[in-house]
Amino acid sequence: MKNLALALLLSVPAAAAPKAPDFRIAQVLNAPAGKISGLTDLKGKVVFIEFWATWCGPCVAGIPRTNRLIDALKGQPVVFLAVTDEPADMIRTFLKTHEMKAWVGIDQAQSSLKAFKVFGRPDGYLIGKDGTLLDRVHPDALKEKEVREALAGRLRPRPVQWGDDSEAKAPAKAGHTFFELRISSAQGQPGMTMGPDGLEGQSLPFAFMISWIWDVQPDQVLVDTAPVSAFNFLLKTPPDGFEQGREVLKGAVQSTFDVGVTPVRRETDVYLLTLSTGSGAPRPTPAAPEEKSGLMGEGGGRLLGKSSMARAARGLWMSLEKPVVDETGLPGEFHFDLEWEYRDQAALDRALASCGLRLLPGRREVDFLRVTPNTR
Repeated sequence: MKNLALALLLSVPAAAAPKAPDFRIAQVLNAPAGKISGLTDLKGKVVFIEFWATWCGPCVAGIPRTNRLIDALKGQPVVFLAVTDEPADMIRTFLKTHEMKAWVGIDQAQSSLKAFKVFGRPDGYLIGKDGTLLDRVHPDALKEKEVREALAGRLRPRPVQWGDDSEAKAPAKAGHTFFELRISSAQGQPGMTMGPDGLEGQSLPFAFMISWIWDVQPDQVLVDTAPVSAFNFLLKTPPDGFEQGREVLKGAVQSTFDVGVTPVRRETDVYLLTLSTGSGAPRPTPAAPEEKSGLMGEGGGRLLGKSSMARAARGLWMSLEKPVVDETGLPGEFHFDLEWEYRDQAALDRALASCGLRLLPGRREVDFLRVTPNTR
């Protein structure tokens, strides 16, 4: 296996009590005050600032979890501030169909994103009552216990690994495509972020990283012996070069770890996504032409957005942890807004029945990826 290039990370000395960067947010929705001039306005409160966007599937899928955390901490001096750089009118429309109990910051000037060196979403930071930067936390990983420890002043600051300012991408020239690509040894907090200009994975298991890079389910990756337990990768591209950049990243991973990643087909147990029977059964709702394409929430008990039936089947696979094959025979894209308790098969069956769908057990050939060492 070839040596990995180590990325330089900036950490705060353990003896220091770092202060969170100051920021400016022009407008705040869901809050008593419509403007926050800086962290000084929130002095005396624990603050969890999350950077998110409506285009970020993991961000949208995580909203119910954040709502439950806010409910659990009701009455405590803590503020959950979800910051996006999208227009206020777009967010107001989004909030009509998505309940968010966090304060929603509108920062089109990106003052806060620049202050916290945000290059992907979701991203989050926990800040103490005195403005001390306590930790960089993926929103899905934030625990009620940690917030209560921060409220009591018992949570010691943890070293924060910042994004590198050099990651800011220079504008691409017409007719050219530029990429930034890094593969490094695993270090830091595990997580995965995605944005309109790239992907970043950190300290996650080897097979899981392969699934993200090749855009398949983790269950589709077959690894006999992983060359490393985990690794980091960063891919940044211009808006029109993402898929090409992903192909470059695939080649780099195979070269770095001296492995081959090849498709194979296997017959296996699956669920078949079919239409409900009966003359009175409902039917899936065709998506409106103006609706933005893509699933904003999928897996983990949520299917939200506009997609084909084949893409919806893949979203269900994430929740069931078993392959789901589309056999509805329906072309085009449909609107989905389904929610169920994760891994609760009965609840999922009821949710699917509400839009005229059902799952049946079966066996089919399914695509997998096999990862094998290169032979000399």
